[in-house]
Amino acid sequence: MNQTLFVEFVKKWFGTLAGLLNETINDSKKPLPYFFKTMLRPELSPDLKWNSRSINSSVVAADVVAMDSPLPLKKRDSIDTASGTIPKLGMKMDKSEKLLTDIRILRARGVSEDQIVNKIFEDMPRVVNGIHERLEYMFLKALSTGIMLVPNEENVGTGIRVDFGYKDKNKFGVSKKWGTDGYAPLTDIANVVARANEEGDIITTIALDLASYNAIRKSEEAKALYAASIGNFTGNAQSIPTPSIFDALVADEHKLKFTVIDRSIRIEKDGKQKPVKPFAENTLVFLTSDQVGTLVYGILAEEDTPVAGVEYQKVDTFILVSKYSKNDPLREFTSSQALVLPVIENVSSIYLMNTQEAQEVDPGEIEGDADITIYEQTLVKADVITALKAIGVKAPVNISDAKLIEKINSLNDEEEAALKAALEITEE
Repeated sequence: MNQTLFVEFVKKWFGTLAGLLNETINDSKKPLPYFFKTMLRPELSPDLKWNSRSINSSVVAADVVAMDSPLPLKKRDSIDTASGTIPKLGMKMDKSEKLLTDIRILRARGVSEDQIVNKIFEDMPRVVNGIHERLEYMFLKALSTGIMLVPNEENVGTGIRVDFGYKDKNKFGVSKKWGTDGYAPLTDIANVVARANEEGDIITTIALDLASYNAIRKSEEAKALYAASIGNFTGNAQSIPTPSIFDALVADEHKLKFTVIDRSIRIEKDGKQKPVKPFAENTLVFLTSDQVGTLVYGILAEEDTPVAGVEYQKVDTFILVSKYSKNDPLREFTSSQALVLPVIENVSSIYLMNTQEAQEVDPGEIEGDADITIYEQTLVKADVITALKAIGVKAPVNISDAKLIEKINSLNDEEEAALKAALEITEE
């Protein structure tokens, strides 16, 4: 690496522009907000390690004991920990000989210094925002699935996979697939909220993709809620509430807030760009708080051992930006690098719902016969009822096929796995 080709401009402007870029990044009024910045708190890791602690904590009532009696020993909270090493993210852009020549011509013609500075430093916000875009991709993928996956085909370098250990007992399907006749999204949401309450978790926020949000707002349940709010109890044609009205109704009726995530990230590999949406489709994420974890970052080696001739500036606490040149062929480089990872915490209090996961009554089902079709298998209905009883779910022997399937659809993934085991259903 050699010294930058524009050393006098870099010495004069690099620090100033880094400061201005910091102000722009931290200005909440600017466009293109980042969810990872508002939902994670920054945390320095001196040993370049990260961990996600989830405390399985329950508050139990104290015992009433007789005088002089020993106090009964209570079970201590358990802590599940996921951990690992912080990965390195980076991005680099260069100016070719042609662009360098263009800048030299501009200087020779006496063009204003502002215009020259803009040309020299135009890659600086790009390499910084490139880190931010990658972090947003990683965070939204992790939040909506519990797994942070950056495969090689979407990343130049090493693929990243981190499993934060979302609990199967906190994953749910729906009573009917959303978008089909009779789907009931507000009822499905209430089911998950109630199950969370049983675990001592008070859901305040639901993060979801735009399509799922619109499916709720345009449902018959949402239209009925809106109609009732304006005194229309006739059941006649009802209007779809606007987003602002609907959000206010849900906040009043259910004490919930929707966070709609409709974010595209542009990925480039081998010179080809494509937009991707990292937040999982057909997914609702139920949260007890808008704060879901930490943005863990470390100190880069080049901060302590800078390379001779390279000019450095720190942007946004954890991003190191550098400017330098190389020859054969001649190039001026602007690069960014960071040791940083979004970390989801308290995963035992995060709940997921898949809007397309539901068993349905088979069209060829004969109501009242001895069989029922679930999980693509025809089973004896009495055996299914017995299996449900074995996992703690009661169902009367004369229950209809539709109601029985509703009970199955209300199970979480852990309960469904137990039901399949009891019925000796194996996944293919």
